[in-house]
Amino acid sequence: MELCVHLKICEGCGCLWYRAQTLGSVYCLRCEVKLKDFPTPESRKRQGRKPVRRVLANVWAVASEMRGAQ
Repeated sequence: MELCVHLKICEGCGCLWYRAQTLGSVYCLRCEVKLKDFPTPESRKRQGRKPVRRVLANVWAVASEMRGAQ
């Protein structure tokens, strides 16, 4: 039986380990156990803020107010 592996460096602790070519984890088994309780990046995404509507004064309305003040 043949098994294709890659020699990898764990992004959590820096140890060297063999990863099966078909799997895509970047952490060794020890770090995966530690990190499994953390939320996934997809679940941590915050809802976007709603854009603030700013009411801009009409240029003509401002000009008429200025004329009325004179």
